[in-house]
Amino acid sequence: MNYSKRITKNAIRKRLLISWVIVGLTFLVIGFGSGWGCKAVLTDRHPDKEPEAAAPGKETLIYGRYDGIIFEGEVPELKSGEEFVPLDVPISEDLQEFIFYLSEGYEIDFTFVMALIQQESSFRSDVISESSDYGLMQVNEKNRALITETLGVTDFLEPYNNVRSGMFILRKLFEKYETPEKVLMAYNLGESGAARLWGNGIFEINYSKSVFQYQQKFNEEIERRKEE
Repeated sequence: MNYSKRITKNAIRKRLLISWVIVGLTFLVIGFGSGWGCKAVLTDRHPDKEPEAAAPGKETLIYGRYDGIIFEGEVPELKSGEEFVPLDVPISEDLQEFIFYLSEGYEIDFTFVMALIQQESSFRSDVISESSDYGLMQVNEKNRALITETLGVTDFLEPYNNVRSGMFILRKLFEKYETPEKVLMAYNLGESGAARLWGNGIFEINYSKSVFQYQQKFNEEIERRKEE
């Protein structure tokens, strides 16, 4: 696909405009309780926290910005940073571009999001789990009422809307937690489930390790393609 960034960004703006018209950017999610369950959008936050330092000799990857910015709706402005490089995964390049530019807007690594999708659904957009998690990013049913009111999403199996929902949840997690390990644990287990493990001194699980492995694989693939 040879879409220019301008064309891609305009297409994304059109997709996001529907929810902006419906709910605007003034709805405050901070006032809601934290009872979303699995993959919960967070309501408490610590914008003054700094990222935890990496262990000596361990490479630090940037996953999201701990910038104190609170998103009350979707990305208000799409950026034009790095060049989009598609991955060899079973979803369209158009959807990948959508994820890429939404990732830039939310200040989350594209490959981090793609790795999470690989872990959650293996890029299957129609999958529904036994615990009622839907689509590519496995958005749980307990999240849907607030997502619908905040983003205007009603069809959680439609790939673009599912990505919009999952990435909004992911961004809200990054606004609270200071490490990507905690973000992934909260996304996978929910706040209360992750907090129980943190209380026992457990700050990384097989789920997060797997996501990091997928991300490393995707980073290497992109580097190879750039060199070709």
